[in-house]
Amino acid sequence: MTLAVLFPFLMAAVCALLGPQLGRRTGYFAAAGFLPALALIPRLFALPAAAPVSEVTRWVPELGLNLVFRGDGFSLLFAVLIGVIGTLATLYSVAYLSAGEKFGRFYPYLLLFGGSMLGLVLSDNLVALFGFWEMTSVTSFLLIGLWHTRSAARDGAVKAFLISALGGLGLLAAAAMLSIAGGSPNLSQLDLGAVRASPLFVPALLCTLLAAFTKSAQLPFHIWLPTAMEAPTPISAFLHSATMVKAGVVLVAKFGLIFGTSALWTGITVPLGLLTMVWGSWLALRQTDLKALLAYSTVSQLGLLMSLYGLADAGGRFAATAHLLNHAAFKAALFFVVGIIDHETGTRQIPYLQNLRRQMPVTFVIALLAALSMAGLPPLGGFISKELFYENMLHAGPGFIAVAVVGSALTLAYSARLLSIFFAPRFGLTPTRRELRQDALKAHVHEAPLGLTLPAGLLAGTALLFGLWPHTAEVLTRTAEAALNFGAVREHLALWHGVTPALLLTGLTWLLGGLLVWQARPFAEVQSRLTPRWNANTVYYSLVQGLSTLASRLIARTQGLALPDQMRISLLAAGLIGGYAVWRSPQVFHGIGSVPLGIVPIAVLLVGGAVGVLLSNNRLTAVIVTGLTGFGSAAAFLALRAPDLALTQLLVEAVTVILFLLAFRYLPGARDLPRARGRLVLDGLLAVAAGVGVTLLVLSSLRFLAPPISPWYMVNSYTGGGGKNAVNVLLVDFRGFDTLGESLVVAMVALTVAGLTRLGKPGRPRTRRRGVTPEGAPILAPKTPPGISEQPLPQEPPAPREGGPE
Repeated sequence: MTLAVLFPFLMAAVCALLGPQLGRRTGYFAAAGFLPALALIPRLFALPAAAPVSEVTRWVPELGLNLVFRGDGFSLLFAVLIGVIGTLATLYSVAYLSAGEKFGRFYPYLLLFGGSMLGLVLSDNLVALFGFWEMTSVTSFLLIGLWHTRSAARDGAVKAFLISALGGLGLLAAAAMLSIAGGSPNLSQLDLGAVRASPLFVPALLCTLLAAFTKSAQLPFHIWLPTAMEAPTPISAFLHSATMVKAGVVLVAKFGLIFGTSALWTGITVPLGLLTMVWGSWLALRQTDLKALLAYSTVSQLGLLMSLYGLADAGGRFAATAHLLNHAAFKAALFFVVGIIDHETGTRQIPYLQNLRRQMPVTFVIALLAALSMAGLPPLGGFISKELFYENMLHAGPGFIAVAVVGSALTLAYSARLLSIFFAPRFGLTPTRRELRQDALKAHVHEAPLGLTLPAGLLAGTALLFGLWPHTAEVLTRTAEAALNFGAVREHLALWHGVTPALLLTGLTWLLGGLLVWQARPFAEVQSRLTPRWNANTVYYSLVQGLSTLASRLIARTQGLALPDQMRISLLAAGLIGGYAVWRSPQVFHGIGSVPLGIVPIAVLLVGGAVGVLLSNNRLTAVIVTGLTGFGSAAAFLALRAPDLALTQLLVEAVTVILFLLAFRYLPGARDLPRARGRLVLDGLLAVAAGVGVTLLVLSSLRFLAPPISPWYMVNSYTGGGGKNAVNVLLVDFRGFDTLGESLVVAMVALTVAGLTRLGKPGRPRTRRRGVTPEGAPILAPKTPPGISEQPLPQEPPAPREGGPE
């Protein structure tokens, strides 16, 4: 398991090096990155009879931090699913992507995301789980924004990252509270009784749901998923079928064993999941872009899964796990189909795509099988899991089953809308004159190559296999019964269970769905009239714009001031903070203690330098006298036996003086900043207040409320850290995390400065490669013979809107 998680990261580095040389063939190396995940298949089929296996890698054992990967049935099932879909998506991309793509980025990003997802589903340690959770957010940001020259791609990447980051904060809080309440940082070792009795139970529950809802695109956080469709289609198939969007579902499935005893858990998760199912289906039916339609259909299917796992009972978990497998098969197949259509026709717009079954018969069969499974029609696997969904909603109550039927009817309708591109216009959907002009496009359309149809065909065949031979789906589902505690469910997956209430509801669903297909145009007009002025997208953009405006005003009021005004604010803050600290802990007169005699002349030098700056009549004198304070500080460090700090201070001060001299001619004169008498008095008072406040703060800190820890460092620096210099040992060993953070800050500043210096250089015209724009984005020619993959258009089409079709 450890190898399955780490190997994709290793192969990401290999692909980054080989990408520029091998081009699209780098995909074969990238596919090999998922081989250790596929090697978990024998261990998966040994379950549920075998016990879960844990692999522990020591990380920071003193803090209880270890990389613990636990192979229970559910984790292994999901890991194998990631390996299968990841391998197929990688091989599909070899035939799909154009020669102008940046393969040195695409495949490493894909592997980094795959490794992060594998670490997420296999991690037992809550801290590591949170770390991998955040890594999926970062890597998905890179994948969605791969074509960063497009504003829509940048918007989708930022939106997905911001919403996922919000959920990440919730997961961090939940992990901390569960570790404290449960007495262990490992999920499998939590004391569930202590967690449920803890006052942290409800806050941890709410934080967990926040994380799950944001990652799995539940209302109102669903808005990031449609805009994430700006990623290339192989990425969409990988992220939105079996991996990232199901991370929140995985969280609800696992943590439901902890929180499922609470009515609050079920009371929030089930209704919200069903509402998300209906709303996602409603919006999917409005879309004219095939990927947008599939995006909202994914939102709907995630709501279905969330409602089933949210029931927190054995039947719900069994049904949800079965549908999770079916959804991964038919949804990834449909994304591959959309990629094929875009690859061969150059468009994804439904009105422009008609009667394609004649030119693309193989693609038509694949799409038909996958779409019928998504619609819940026999003899596909989706029909079986939809029956289980109805049976569990029947137990939940009449209101729940009514919402489920409506959502399923809409699902059938948008599945038919997707398949309409393979048939002539019907059901009142007559093409306009503009659409008829696209008939010339069809002369160039032909069937896709085997590299594109084979991955989609395998997944569509799996959806058919799950329906015709349900035992295969049940064997896979049963591997997770011990991990998710649904072993008590003895019902078997089958196409026929007799005439049951669930079957009757299925018939009602088909009737309603057929009515929606028949009355497609009147229903579209009803949807258009019901478009709200405000929705989740408009609220999101209003919040982002409001925060941007607030930040700009705050910066203008605080950072846009003149330097003297900023110094006045800093001095006032120093005086107030010091005075407040002394007021809260008045131990000033405890005693100063002995002061080394050598410090006295140094102190005089420091004070003299500060006063000399104020009394200087020219700039050169001011610069020289300013240096006295810095060099005096170095002398103080040396007198206090800190030669390394003294050397650092000398270097910093020397560089500072040199910078002043380099900018000497641009410095204002000593008399160029006149101040009124009142301003001089104010500055004097502020200076005295700051000096007194900081002095009192230092004096008050001489008396400790507890024994000081500095002697411990002096005693243990050599034996514990292996160094005689206590300061170095303190920075590198005892406070290594602080030093690492400071180093990262310095590195970030260096990168920022390097970027800013490059902005000042005149740009050079870049050589334009054939088929590539000056910005590096591939070009999609206006209708030339097809064969070009999905590319950014010269004139960007608008991103799918929640309020209506594109």
